[in-house]
Amino acid sequence: MPLQNRVDPFGNLLAVNARGAWMGNRGILHDEHKRIVHRWRHPNWVLCTLEYKGKRREVFGPGTYSELFFLDEATAFSAGHRPCNRCRRERCQAFRDAWIAANPEQTARRLPEIDRVLHRERVRRNGTKVCFEA
Repeated sequence: MPLQNRVDPFGNLLAVNARGAWMGNRGILHDEHKRIVHRWRHPNWVLCTLEYKGKRREVFGPGTYSELFFLDEATAFSAGHRPCNRCRRERCQAFRDAWIAANPEQTARRLPEIDRVLHRERVRRNGTKVCFEA
């Protein structure tokens, strides 16, 4: 049975066999039985490369963040994730610069501040994900 770690454009966590081209992080979302027990644990939802400096991780390992997988970057952005500042530094800085240019009324300039604004915009007070239809 696949783990519940594939993310759709609406931010839902699904258990499907499809492979992802990108990995994401929202904190430790799983329990000791590798079941999802939280939708997120912190406001910085990031999008990472599948490989970083040759490190190997146990997916949903004990005491480590829950690896989430995305079909593509567009799906990750739609789900509310931004590029990681560690493994995708250049892309993250471009995202930050574009976000600041598109939000001149905001005083947020540093990633933790931007993450808090993004989180307020992506999640309702009752814990559900905000989605927009166009």
